[in-house]
Amino acid sequence: MTIALESQDAESGTVLDYLPGVRGHAVLVLGPGPDDQECLAIWTLSALGAATGAWILPLADLESARLLPIMHMVRGRCLVGWTAEAATEALGKVEALLPAEMVAQLRAGYLTIPDLVAEIRELRAHYTEELAAHSVSTSSKIAPLKWARELPSEADEVGVLTTRPTYAANPAAASALSLVGTLRQIIDLWQETEEARYRRPYLRSLGELQVLPPRWVGRLRAAESGSEG
Repeated sequence: MTIALESQDAESGTVLDYLPGVRGHAVLVLGPGPDDQECLAIWTLSALGAATGAWILPLADLESARLLPIMHMVRGRCLVGWTAEAATEALGKVEALLPAEMVAQLRAGYLTIPDLVAEIRELRAHYTEELAAHSVSTSSKIAPLKWARELPSEADEVGVLTTRPTYAANPAAASALSLVGTLRQIIDLWQETEEARYRRPYLRSLGELQVLPPRWVGRLRAAESGSEG
């Protein structure tokens, strides 16, 4: 069972690909295009990683009139990267074409892959502790929590979670799609975490199924509101 768009299960509850006050994610990547000219690859994604837009823009003749409407669709989303610097690096190449206030908001709203994995790791540990506490209070034998997939260690995150797209029109698109694939993997790992918890009735007191972990959601909502979370 997976948490899917508009999926419903009488036992597991309902989770939608929608979060109030959240626009979602975005990926901005610089790289060569098909003619080896430097390009800006832009992907916009929903809260659960569904692609909502994609653009490959050559930088050589890029004008504000072309870029600004696209960045209005990026605005309010969290930029995703392996580090804060990587998530926002591409802005340095195009910030002269954008309003300063928009650039500042985009730089403030970012998510790093290691932080997302760390929050899932923390919550898995918390759920395990809660299960152990429940086991002490009952005479019934309680099986330990089992995850569909274990999280990689911090040292192995890059190697395990980096995806390599089977096809991309150019290196810039390939880099963007790689990040998109990594984000979707992490979202899947979170869904597996929540499903495992919610199958245990005595862990449902911790709350209804959460589309994404709370800190993650907080950053997305801060990006939408224009404040730094």
